[in-house]
Amino acid sequence: MFPHVVTNSLFALLLLVLSSTPVFAESSKTLKSYYSPIVRLEADKGYFLITTNSGIQWIQVEDAAKEHLKTLDVGDMIDVVVELRPDPAPPILKTWKLARSASPCTVFNGQTCSPE
Repeated sequence: MFPHVVTNSLFALLLLVLSSTPVFAESSKTLKSYYSPIVRLEADKGYFLITTNSGIQWIQVEDAAKEHLKTLDVGDMIDVVVELRPDPAPPILKTWKLARSASPCTVFNGQTCSPE
């Protein structure tokens, strides 16, 4: 009976150690795309608001896109690719394509704009 107690105790200790060891996930950029009308623009602050399947989502733009953000209008249909970040940081814009807009910046590749 004694060997079983020792074996079971060692096994329980091993399970405890293995289950409490932290697991480090591989850090990779998670990209997601959305197609939505622009609901609100905060061009000076570098943000715009879109709708998604799960509600509304603020999108942050980097400096290269800020000046081009001023050429967009509320209601423009935009197809964006964003990099998801941990909460509470909003996703950051990688690219956009405008489907319906009067903006001269129809396609933004992350650095520059083109009319198509």
